[in-house]
Amino acid sequence: MGNFYSIDDVMKNDTLREYFSLNPKKVDPNSTSYFYYMDQLFRKCMSIYEFDGIPETWDYDYFLSVLLSQGFICVTDTAMGVIPLRCGLSGINVYNHPTTSIIANPVLGNLERTIDEDCTIIKMSYTYRSDIMPICNRFATLLSECDNSITVNLMNSKVAFIGLCSSKQVAESMKLMYQKISAGEPAVFVKGDQINGDNILYNHVKENFIAGDVQILKRKLMSEFLTEIGVNNANTDKRERLTDNEVEANDSEIQLNAGYWLDNIKEGIEKTNKMFGLNISVELKNTYNTEGEFDNANITSAL
Repeated sequence: MGNFYSIDDVMKNDTLREYFSLNPKKVDPNSTSYFYYMDQLFRKCMSIYEFDGIPETWDYDYFLSVLLSQGFICVTDTAMGVIPLRCGLSGINVYNHPTTSIIANPVLGNLERTIDEDCTIIKMSYTYRSDIMPICNRFATLLSECDNSITVNLMNSKVAFIGLCSSKQVAESMKLMYQKISAGEPAVFVKGDQINGDNILYNHVKENFIAGDVQILKRKLMSEFLTEIGVNNANTDKRERLTDNEVEANDSEIQLNAGYWLDNIKEGIEKTNKMFGLNISVELKNTYNTEGEFDNANITSAL
């Protein structure tokens, strides 16, 4: 399990305080954007699947967040009834699957269960690790780098020119001149030898402004992320309607990860239902079609 810090912990720790703080004098890359995008992307992943028949005694958000973030979750009978719990895995069988579930819960204490005998494991992949978190991490990093580029570009766009000064006195005169111009004075007068074309460097703000292009890139990255997690999304690169072949190719790409995860989750659900007499089911949620319109057809039918 990872380390969790309260806001008080952050403010008491110099390293954490420096990392999470905002400094208006410089661009602080990724310290806030990364965590923002990780939260937003993971929230989208929480909406991929639709479970039915979840017992009222289960905390649905806990169950789903552990399953997606850890890649697996244990279901076992406890003093609180049959519930899902975060666990560790131990042992190995002939097919390299774990044989034991080890649970450390602050309320229930330490529990050890034998997989497929007195507990089941609902997992997303054969590797028993999360495929979701590396995807979220990759795109959160890329999107936060885009934000960083936009911030730098916006900051640089404020620098219209740079004055080269031979002395502090000349520099103060130029600063005073700029303040008067910024204040809207219609005429500003300075000593003739202080200002000339050689000691002013002009920054071509408009030519160097790329924030709009980066915003387009962010939309492309988000579209790619949605494709990775199995969500149909509108194609923002094309103004014309997609051909049937393009739609089918996009649907096939979308179904790869989501279908594989769904098959593994269903296998664990079936074992859980059989062992504990439950009636849980899972399907992919309704998605948006390639034209951005809501499509009620369940894409699992094509798997």
